[in-house]
Order: sequence, then C-alpha cells, then structure tokens
Amino acid sequence: MIRFGPFQLDRTQGLQRGKEEFRITPKSLCVLWELASRAGQLVTKEQLFRAVWADTAVSDSALTSCIQELRQVLRDDPRRPRFIETLHRRGYRFVAEISALAQDEPLSIATDLQVIGRQRVISDILKIWSAGERGARQVLFMSGEPGIGKTTVVQHVLARVTAAGKARATWGQCLQHYGIGEPYQPLLEAIMRLCRQPGGADLVPILERYGPAWLAQLPALLDPERHANLRRTVAGTTRQRMLRELTDVLEAASTQTPLALCLEDVHWSDASTLDWIAAFAQRPEPTRILLIGTFRPQADAGDGHPLPRVIEGLRIKRCCREIALSGMCESEVADFIALRLPPAPGHAQDLRRLALLVHRHTGGNPLFVLNVLDDLVARRLIFEQDGRWKLSGDPNEIDLGTPDDVRRIIAAQLERLPPAEFALLEVASVAGSTFSTATVAAAAGLAADDVEATFTGLARQRRFVRRSGARFEFDHALYRDVLYERVPSSRRAVLHREVGEREEAGCGERASEIAAELAMHFERSGDTRRAGMYLQQAAENARSRSACSEARLHFRKALALIESEPPGRERTEREIRLWIGLGAVAMASRGWGTPEAERAYSRARVLCQELGESPALFPALWGLWLFYWGRGTLSAAHELAQDLLGLARCHGEDGPLLQAHHAAWATAFSRGDLGAACFHAGEGIRLYDPHRHATMATTYGNHDAGVCARVFLARASALLGRTEDAVRASDDAVALARVLEHPFSLALAHVFASAVAQACRQPDRVRVHAEAASAIARDQDFRLLLAWSSAFEGWAAAVEGDHGEGLSRIANAIAEARATGSDQFLPHLAGLAADAYLMSGNTADGLKSVEDGLGVAARTGERFWEPELLRLRGELYMAQDPQRAASEAEQAFREAIEQALNQGAMLLALRAAVSLGRSLHRAGRGGEARSLIFEMSQELQHWRGPDIDEANALLG
Repeated sequence: MIRFGPFQLDRTQGLQRGKEEFRITPKSLCVLWELASRAGQLVTKEQLFRAVWADTAVSDSALTSCIQELRQVLRDDPRRPRFIETLHRRGYRFVAEISALAQDEPLSIATDLQVIGRQRVISDILKIWSAGERGARQVLFMSGEPGIGKTTVVQHVLARVTAAGKARATWGQCLQHYGIGEPYQPLLEAIMRLCRQPGGADLVPILERYGPAWLAQLPALLDPERHANLRRTVAGTTRQRMLRELTDVLEAASTQTPLALCLEDVHWSDASTLDWIAAFAQRPEPTRILLIGTFRPQADAGDGHPLPRVIEGLRIKRCCREIALSGMCESEVADFIALRLPPAPGHAQDLRRLALLVHRHTGGNPLFVLNVLDDLVARRLIFEQDGRWKLSGDPNEIDLGTPDDVRRIIAAQLERLPPAEFALLEVASVAGSTFSTATVAAAAGLAADDVEATFTGLARQRRFVRRSGARFEFDHALYRDVLYERVPSSRRAVLHREVGEREEAGCGERASEIAAELAMHFERSGDTRRAGMYLQQAAENARSRSACSEARLHFRKALALIESEPPGRERTEREIRLWIGLGAVAMASRGWGTPEAERAYSRARVLCQELGESPALFPALWGLWLFYWGRGTLSAAHELAQDLLGLARCHGEDGPLLQAHHAAWATAFSRGDLGAACFHAGEGIRLYDPHRHATMATTYGNHDAGVCARVFLARASALLGRTEDAVRASDDAVALARVLEHPFSLALAHVFASAVAQACRQPDRVRVHAEAASAIARDQDFRLLLAWSSAFEGWAAAVEGDHGEGLSRIANAIAEARATGSDQFLPHLAGLAADAYLMSGNTADGLKSVEDGLGVAARTGERFWEPELLRLRGELYMAQDPQRAASEAEQAFREAIEQALNQGAMLLALRAAVSLGRSLHRAGRGGEARSLIFEMSQELQHWRGPDIDEANALLG
C-alpha cells in the first residue's frame, strides 16, 4: 500500500480516498504504481513502456492518455504539479511525499488458516534468520510436494523479518520452461525487485561498483547510452566473475540492512543459478544474508538436473541446512476446516468426522485439503447458513469423490468453470506461469478489455490466478500444469504459435531479450526455423552472461532443429553461424585449444566451401586459426593466416583486413619471423579505428585488435634490438586498453609489457606490469593470462634473490597454462624456469626445463624464444661442469647466435655472444671473444641495458 496526501494506492485494489474508490483503467493504475513506487526519481518513458506495456507495441499517445487520466482523477495541474511532474523529453517524476510504501509485491503475513501446523517450522527458520542477522551466512533448502505450503511458509517468514523495517527481502521464481531457459533468470528478477523497493535506488551504485556485469543485464536501471557503454566495458566477462560479483553486491547491500533472498522452485532452476548458490554458500566470509531455496524433492525437471548434486555437495561441507515440509496431521486438518468453514451450532462433530476422512484422503496436503473443501462446497455437500457451515448428510469416503490426488481434483474444479473462463485459462497456461492479458487476448481472438475483466474477476475471487503488477500469474504452478496438460496437442501447437507471434510483435526490437521463451513457443508450434533463430539469440544472451553451458546447449539444440529443415542456401548460412557461435563458446569456456572448437569451426568452413562464397567464411577461418595458434600448431596457423589475408584483400573492407593482419602478426611472431610480425602489426595500427573496430573484440579473440597490434609490435621490436621503440609500444598498448576499459585487453597489454621488460632484463618493470596483469586476471578469472603473468612475477622474484618463491610461482604457472589446453608461449615460460634454476644453482632441473621448452618449440613451431633456450642450455652446461662441458656449451651458444641472427633477434644474438665470449675468455681465447662481441655490437651501440654493458665490459 502506498499513501500520499489523502490517497491510498494498492496495485491490485486500486486507488482510494478514504472509503471513496476511483475507477481508473488497469494500465493507468500500473503507470501510477510505477511512478509512486519510485517517488522523487525520474522514471523514463522507456521504463514505463517496459513495465506497463511489456508485451505490446504502443505509441507515446498510450502513455500520454494514461497520464491525462491520472491527472484528471488526482485533480493535478501539470503547470503546478502536486503529484506527477513532466520532465520534458525524458519522462515523469512523482513529486508528492510518500507516507507509506509497500514492497514491489506486498508481503502479507499469512493468516492463522494458512500457517496451521507450521509454527515449529516458522520458528526454526526465524532462528536461522537470527543467526544470519548476526553475520553467519545462512543457506536453507526447503523441500515438499506440490501444494504442501512451501511458498506460504517462506512468505510468512519474509513478512515477519521485514515488518519492522529493519531488514529487506526479495525473491525470484524459477520457471518451468519446457526447455533451456535464460541463465540467472530468477536472480535477475530478485535484483529488480530489490531495486524497486523503498530505498532500492541505493542498490544501483552498489551494482555499478561491485557488479557491473550484472548491471549490464538490467537495461531498465540505466539510460540507453550508459547501458551501451557498460555492455562494452564488461564484454568478455567470465563465469567466475559473474558468480563473485553478485555475491559482492548482495554482501555490500546487506552491510547496513540484513537481507533475505528466496528462490522458489529451484528444481526448475537453470544451471548458472545453481552454480551461484553453490559459490555463495561456500564463501567463508561472514555476511548478513539468508538464502532460501524451495523445491519439490521428486520434481519433473528432467534427467541429470544438477540440484540434487548441488545440495549433496553443500550438505557434505556443512554449508546448508534443510527442512522437509510434510502434511498436516489429523487434528491440524480439523483446525484448518474449523477456521475455513466455521461450523453451525451442533455441527462441530460432523466437521471433525469430515476432517478424519479428508486427512486420510489428502495426507494433510494443504492445497489438496483446500480444493477438496471447495469441491464439497461446489457440490453442496457442505452448505452455508447464516455465516456458518453444515453438512448435508453423514459424510463418507465416496462423498469425497474419486479424485485421489490434487491434480485430479483441480481438473474437476476446472471442468465446472464457464466455458469462456476455462478457454482463457487454457490459453494462459500456454502463455506461461505469468502472462499479459494482451497476449492471451491476441491468442484467443478476443478484446483485451474483456480478457482483463475476466482475469480480474478470477483474481478477486482467488480462483486459479492473481494479479502480478501489470500482468497476471497462476496462483500455484499445479493450476498451470493441470491446464496445460489438458490442452490437446494440436491446439497446443496453434496456441504456442499465436502466443509466440504476439509476444514477438509486442516486444518489437526487444524480442531478443526473451529469446529463450520465444524459442520454446516456436519449437512447440512446429516452427523450427524461428525456433532456431531465437535459440541462436538465446545462446548469445547466455554468452553475454558468461553462462557458457547454457549457450552451448542452445547452439546444439538449434543445430539439431535445423536438421529437420529442407536443404537450401538460407538454411546452410544459418547453420554456419550456429557452428561459429558454438566454436566461440567452446573457446570461451575451455580455452583456445579445445578440440570442440576445431570441430565447430572446421564444419563451418566445409559448409562455407559448399556454398561457394559466404561472408561467414572469414570468421570461420579466423576461429580455426585461433585454435591452431592457441594449440601451438603454427604451420596450420600460418596457412590459415595467409588465407585470411587473401580473403580480406579480395573483399576490400578494413575490418576483416585488420583481423587478417591480427592473425598474421601473432603467427609470425610465434614462428620467430620478427620482421613480418612488425610489418603486420604496423598495418594493423594503421588500419585500426577504435570507434569502428573496438566492438569486434567479442567475435575475434575477446581482445582488442589495436591493443594486440601494439603489444606484438613491442615484443618483436624488443627482440630486434629496438628497445626504446618496444617500451613506447608497450606503454601505448596499456594506455589504449585503459581508454577502452576492456579488462581482457588491459590484462593482455600488461602481460606482454612484462614480457618485453623481461626480454630487456628489467626486473622492476617486469614486476610492475606482471602484478597489474595478475590483479586483473585474478579478478576477472582470466586463467591463461594469470598463468603467464604469474610466471613473470616468479622470474622477477628469482632475479631479486628469492629463488624458492620465484621457482614455485613459475612451476605453478606452467602447470596452470598447460591445464588450459594451450601450448602458446610455453617455450618462453620454460626459459623463465631455466633462468631461475640457473640463478639458484640447480642445473639439473634447469636443463630439464630447457629441454622441455625446446621440445615444445620443435613440436609446435614456436621459435621466437628458441635462441634464448639454447643460450641457457650452454650456461647451465658451464655451471654444471665448466671443464667437461665447455665444448657442448660453446656449441649451444653458437646455435643460439645462429638462430637469433636468422630471426633478426639482435638482442638475443648479442646475449648469446656475450655468454660465448665469457666462455672463450675462460678458455684463454680472449682475442676470439673480443672479435665476436665487437662484430655483434657494432649495430647496437645506441643500446642501453645489462646486455650492452656486459658486452662493453668484455671488450675492455
């Protein structure tokens, strides 16, 4: 209830002034509720359209008409508004002072009738809540068969804990979707409810600070420009970050005010929501949050649903509590009947005998009991007289009828409805657990006002449905289940098509936001083409939330559906896009080197070749290139990079050409072709325009091509001996990544800047960049980048004398890098380990690291760090036994010089020459050493750093 001035506003009962009721249209009532519940805040037109006309495409005139109606009822002058202020071209603001405000959907404490037999359970939950208030994280699972009263108990508890205004509560409903749903759907619903409560606006800055990836999924909370910028910023968000961010948000929000969060029917939950529940429950830090999940213990959620496994895992770790609700006992059923149907004088014993029969018949299930009583009343076996109730005869089990479970008795009640009401409820059951009158009216071919009136009447009688904001919802999931199962399959298919088309038209450009729901409707209608189209969009939605398991399932389901379509070019082009999407999701979840990505991209390439020419060929080849580059099969990667360059040059567009050079510079550098790497990186920098090309990151490797070009230019320049150019390019890459606010690109820029600094033997600079990269990678769960940066941190620690810590970090980093399935840069990491072992005096393990790195280089073709590995082999030989190993060391040094010169890697060539020069000096061949070093250093006199200093020292 909202009170302002002399008015009282209830979202279901309407607007009143004292006992006077005002007749206003349902849409105007919804507009008034949206404005008044956000008093003092700007409510944009877009927000009002989403809240009030979610399923209908309407013009501004519809909203203007509602505002005019409200001003007329409230007698509000728009020039001197007391209630509704117009903010020109932006929206409206409710300016009256609010004296009382209910929550988004008011929680009412259940009546004595509703909580009969539940006092002990309620007391137990309140004790758990008290522990949560004191900072002990609480997770409670409440189970029970349908109709047992789980929701009633939870809502009673939530109302109790929030009644004093010292706590907040919110909830989300997991929906029986008949297919793969939207990831995190009940959690997003719960957040929106929290934001719409009194003081809920304070949650938006908390979301912005602690949960930007979640705020990006809630466009209604931001203006379009801010939302678009945020979506770009959080592109590439990982699953771990999504899980952590929501916990951070809720914990920050509950610091001052404890929070109760209920997720209903988690047996229908998406996998991502269950992942979050498990992560939240196992977090060790104290927090003032109670999380309740309700579920049916033997629900029809499909084989392999993860809920039992999640609960069992948390139970073993003692991270959750469990309560199983059972039916009322016989005496409680008697009390229930006495309260529901107060007996007439002299008839109390009759009703108690009835209670015995009802208990035996229903097992004490409250919903079943209630429906049995309603059925007896409908058949006049119980009748009312002067406000009291009597039995029409001596009851027996036959009088209770043949239905032996709640579903059957609900079906019997439905059959007694007027045909028009029953038909509308059937349509509503197809529309969903919640539905709009506009959708049902369109599917039923009736006027929306007539449908609204019918459902309003049913809701007022508390029969099957209730109002939920601007929509309606079934009073219990069983009502919808029974109705849906009774709809003949042929009619069901027709209704699904009509509902899908209505919701598609109503959402317009925002249809993608409910893609999973539309996919379900069109699949069940037999329209596999549209179902596949929306499954693809649903997969992209899931991917944007880093819900890769759901995205993969959507892609695979779409691919299965497409098999039933007749062959043709249009079908093949859609199939290609699905395979490309599946490949990208596989890489995002399992790393660049996952075989699933190779299969997906290879299939896309084959289909493109069958078509003869397709714009999808380029991204298919690029994804396949990334697989081979990430896997370390550089000969195949090189061929694909050349194909990409040829393809891009034929098309003449700078976007594909930039990404073709992207593949070429990375491949060339890895193969040790430093000149080619610089050329392609330079071309990339020349082509790159952040305004046009920054958005390509999601499709092409999840990082920005402009940043990548600069970091590879820096790494190649460093090895070529252009150290000042290398440092400048590294700094430019970091600066650009910061401007773009793209976390993966920034972490990559810092990792490669540390690699440049390590090549130049600058441990201080290595540490600064590696620590910055590690912080971002750890926060965002970029596993491969974290492994790389940790290895460089370890090398810096070893240089500074902490050999044990340094070697431990490098070893762990190599293991983590291998675990991702990528061999990329492993020779360099092995070189870091060998160098650290050399510093610590452990030559045996150092040589093992060298051979490991050289083995990977030989297998993959990654050659850029091979000269340094050969040099380290020589140094380790010398440290192990200077006399015996001198000749082997000299051979290793000379091989290193030769390899470096072949690559143009003058930095590594000089370093190997210095190592050989020291060895020759020790062997009495000083003249030969000086001649070698002098020749090598002639072109590098402008250098500054340890390598040229050591060379000059040997020259004397």
